[in-house]
Amino acid sequence: MSALTSLREFRPTILVAALGTTFGSALVIAPGIVSEALATTGLDDIGAVRAILSVVGWLFLGIALYVGAIVTANTCATLIAGQTRVIALQRLVGATGATLRSRITRAGLLVGVVGGLLGAVVGTGLSAVFVLVLRENGFLPDTAYTLVPWELVLPIAAVVLATWGAFAAGSRRVLTVTPLEALSSSVEPSHDDVRSGRARVVWSVVLVVLGGGLMAIGLTASALSPMAVLPAALGGFVSFAGIALGATVVMPPVLQLVGRIGAKDPVVLLAGRNAMRAPGRSSRATIGLVIGVTLLVTFAVALGIMQHTLETVVSGQPGATPAMVAAQRDFFVQLGAVVSVIVGFSAVIAAVGVVNALALSVVQRRRELGLLRVLGLTGAQVRRMIVTEAVQMVVAAVVTGLVLGTVYGWIGGQTLLGTLGTVVTPVLPPLTLGIVVVGALVLAVVATIAPVRRAMRVPPTEALAVD
Repeated sequence: MSALTSLREFRPTILVAALGTTFGSALVIAPGIVSEALATTGLDDIGAVRAILSVVGWLFLGIALYVGAIVTANTCATLIAGQTRVIALQRLVGATGATLRSRITRAGLLVGVVGGLLGAVVGTGLSAVFVLVLRENGFLPDTAYTLVPWELVLPIAAVVLATWGAFAAGSRRVLTVTPLEALSSSVEPSHDDVRSGRARVVWSVVLVVLGGGLMAIGLTASALSPMAVLPAALGGFVSFAGIALGATVVMPPVLQLVGRIGAKDPVVLLAGRNAMRAPGRSSRATIGLVIGVTLLVTFAVALGIMQHTLETVVSGQPGATPAMVAAQRDFFVQLGAVVSVIVGFSAVIAAVGVVNALALSVVQRRRELGLLRVLGLTGAQVRRMIVTEAVQMVVAAVVTGLVLGTVYGWIGGQTLLGTLGTVVTPVLPPLTLGIVVVGALVLAVVATIAPVRRAMRVPPTEALAVD
């Protein structure tokens, strides 16, 4: 079991934990820097500004932790699947599932601590660099800034607990490994990867219906007050939590639909069926990317609606000049860029989930890949099959995220501007759409590098080996 207690084996998970803490550290340090910069201007009520920034920062940190927990649990499942025969041998000689789970859980705690501390150091260092650059450019006043606030402990603790919990959840796979699996080299998907639990489906439906009701209330009351955005926003969070909880129900139909594109090609057909071989695992991997794309598109659509509507209002006012309209447009462009960078961290973390899912898929299909080579599939065709599988998963996530983000963004924009008495139309900035599409293509290529290398190391003779 030493392979599952070595930090080297958990490098992808350490990277996830470090990214989460880097993100959290920057969000914790930033409000203090802004408050200290504003204090030099003599403005009042600095505490309220810092409180608002802190709430926004913790919201984004929570999103990053949620995505990170999903990715970490999948990473743990990936490593356990690769060590199934070792675990089965230990079960065969008397090791209990509880003992093996405790070892993995302790490793998760160590991974969380290492990743958390590493991310805190990187986040603090990056914050210091940004402060230095912005102060040299005159954007920030020349004063002392607090780069190591006491709140820095909070994201570290949050990441450690999230990682530990994800390992505890992922290690349940150990209990499904039977001693007889020590006699077989094949690794089949677990029951949880193939079918969804009934309780999960019920809770998913309840949350989606409840969230939909709250959003309907917000839309109905939007003509009376902009405060209608509060129940609508709560409904958005609740409904999306239901979608994320029911990912194993929502994503497989989308994966199947995308997999039919070009299915006349045998390689493409195989890629689509591979993604559906363990729909639970594929869904959990893609839902992280769905979260990132949905958030990015939601904010982009909401800001696009506000920009378009306010430009129309300003242009219709007496005395309005093109310079005023241009200044307003530049403000929204800069705000959108900042939000995109913040939300982009979640997408980066989610990208690791796609890599882990593909890696686990290759581990489970070692003999199958060898058999395909024996039957005449070339190395180039095997590579194309794995790349196609990654593209299908990423495309399914992007399409789902675009649809959800457009709906949530429109609801947010409508409830905020409903008092104007007009029904707004969704506005998806072309730049955001381009970033999402290009980023998805890059992710699909990068995610296949490690799995392709592993697949190419599978000799055709392995398919003919007898256990």
